[in-house]
Amino acid sequence: MNKVDDSSQSVDLELAQCHIRVFVALPILIVWYLFWYVQARSTEANTGLACLCVFYAFALAHWAHVKRYPGIHPRRRALAIVMDQLGCFIGMLLTRKLGAIIVFLNLWISLGNGIRFGVKWMALSATLAATGLIVLGVVSDYWSPRPIWIISLVLLNTAIPAYVASLIRGFHDGRARLAQYADHMEKMALKDALTGLPNRSALFDEFEKAGSYARRMGSALAVLYFDLDGFKQVNDTLGHAQGDMLLRETANRAHAVLRGEDVLARFGGDEFVVLLRVHDSGERARRVAERIRQSIASIGYIDGNPVDVTASVGIVVVSGADAARIGAEQIVHAADLNMYAAKKDGKNQIVLTTLSSEIRLAARVA
Repeated sequence: MNKVDDSSQSVDLELAQCHIRVFVALPILIVWYLFWYVQARSTEANTGLACLCVFYAFALAHWAHVKRYPGIHPRRRALAIVMDQLGCFIGMLLTRKLGAIIVFLNLWISLGNGIRFGVKWMALSATLAATGLIVLGVVSDYWSPRPIWIISLVLLNTAIPAYVASLIRGFHDGRARLAQYADHMEKMALKDALTGLPNRSALFDEFEKAGSYARRMGSALAVLYFDLDGFKQVNDTLGHAQGDMLLRETANRAHAVLRGEDVLARFGGDEFVVLLRVHDSGERARRVAERIRQSIASIGYIDGNPVDVTASVGIVVVSGADAARIGAEQIVHAADLNMYAAKKDGKNQIVLTTLSSEIRLAARVA
């Protein structure tokens, strides 16, 4: 997720927190204290209503600030946590037994901050809650005679957030591992298992990128399609394991003659495709094809066993504009046809075609 997405999500979460504070938590407390004010005309209820009015003003100001200044603001978030826990402390201190309704609000605030913003914010909130409760147990003439309540609340406000923190960390670790696995599987789906080269799907993805670049730059693309002359004989006489070793050696040798921007893919069997960005009518493509042909012809031995293999190469050169109109499938198919033409010429040959969306000019290169 990028920074813009993180900021947008943070604003949504902060606004959700503001809505809960303004439309749920504070109205419930106001109704609670208003009920006891009407019923008993108690001083605690009157004090609670006065405190809630002050805190409600802060809640509205915080809401307005979040809407006006979106984004991640750690100081604003810390201030909101401090004010929430301070409000709970003052409410329990001043409203005495009526403040019992607030005893679980500390924990709710801590868990909410942890789930929304992360473990460190929950730790801050839980620390403030536990500190406030301990102070309350010392200074309050109502709560200090009830140490078992204070001890229980302190334990609740430390143990439960700690447990939830472990769950949150486990969730995020699991999600990260799942994302890594998904990324790994996506990459594997675009790779040939034997050689580690891009496969057909990956090549066509790269073709789209290279085609767009060539169209913008007014340059061209070249597709080299080649397979191994004599590969079947290696498989039949030496076995498939030796054939696989030959394919890997072919991939290594072909890759060694390419530039970093070039793409070598395996299409299956002993068929390989090279995608080149070129700036001429095909001279570089011909040179690359010749180097691949010579490199493969010089293999000589596989695992100590003599082999006699060569490469037949079909080449298609097409401008970036024409590549977009013709399409990757057709261009690769044209290169494949040129490869078979090279085989008909006696194998170990190169056939090059300049392809356009209107005409095809064929030229053969020995």
